[in-house]
Amino acid sequence: MRTYLDATRGRRRVGAVLAAVVVALGSLAACSGGGDEKGSITYAGFGGTYQEAVKAALFDPYSKDTGVKVLYDSSGSDVAKLVQMSKSNSMTLDLIDAEDSSLAQFMAAGVLQPIDTKSLNGFADPSAVTEYSVPWYTFSRNLFWNKDKVPGGLASWANLFDTKRIQGKRGMVALPWGIIEGALIADGVKVDQLYPLDLNRAFAKLDTIRDDTVFFTSNGDLQNAISQGEIALGYGNLARIKSIAKSGAVPLDYTWEGAVLSVQQLVIPKGAPDEPDALNAITYSLKPEVQKAIMDKLGYTPSLKSLLDGLDAKTRADLPGTEETASDETFRIDVDWWAKNGADVLKRWQDWQNA
Repeated sequence: MRTYLDATRGRRRVGAVLAAVVVALGSLAACSGGGDEKGSITYAGFGGTYQEAVKAALFDPYSKDTGVKVLYDSSGSDVAKLVQMSKSNSMTLDLIDAEDSSLAQFMAAGVLQPIDTKSLNGFADPSAVTEYSVPWYTFSRNLFWNKDKVPGGLASWANLFDTKRIQGKRGMVALPWGIIEGALIADGVKVDQLYPLDLNRAFAKLDTIRDDTVFFTSNGDLQNAISQGEIALGYGNLARIKSIAKSGAVPLDYTWEGAVLSVQQLVIPKGAPDEPDALNAITYSLKPEVQKAIMDKLGYTPSLKSLLDGLDAKTRADLPGTEETASDETFRIDVDWWAKNGADVLKRWQDWQNA
């Protein structure tokens, strides 16, 4: 099984430390004209508890140290909207929080500002760096269940699709990446044979749980429904699952079996009103204390090798993409496949939802 860390095996060992990353990005920002001038940036994220965590870990200290005000937008997942803004020269955003699948679509649409990342090193997975993005953590979506309603729990995607043996309302966010792959795994496809995705087979499998599943328009809506006991089991963002479990609203549990990994990237759209300060914010996201704060608040895996290598086994045993949490059904979204096929899949997905 190829894990997040396996990608670095066989490569030349990264010799530089975090300072090289920060210095390189800092130089880029200085050359762009950023630095001393105080301004404001608008960040597109996902709202809710995620935004609260990102604000506390990254943007509050960033604003305090730089004097740059951060405004918030929750349309980070709305690829079509952001692409349209860029192409119509009406971009109001400076910094976008993009996961693998969104990044692929942004790159395919040609709406991102290039970032000179050639000199950057110190990352746990250098292959995650692109000419348009800088990774700042790895996250996962996991299978979860309410222990009162599903006492046996889940151990695979096949369990999630087994509506006869495991009853209860399923819940997921209405985004196809991860779910399409999960349907195929539930239907017997091996992880290393997922791509190219067999869409006919996937949608046929999805048909089998349509009547037992609620597809929510946002992570926040799914989170609220789980907290209120309306959803018995499903597939969702790990940080939000952990947040619900910690709150004690319902007895929630999750598994690393079938976890879907994605690298979260910070990108700058073409036409960003304040590109220099956005670049400075990306630099700031790579500070060790910021990376650790994100890990502590969201339970996600730092992108920097120096920080990841310093974690103990107990901590790594509950982080996405480590050897400790790898399983036969764990996989990472194929960015290249989604870049080429994402628009067509989204249309088919929307048609299926509306049928």
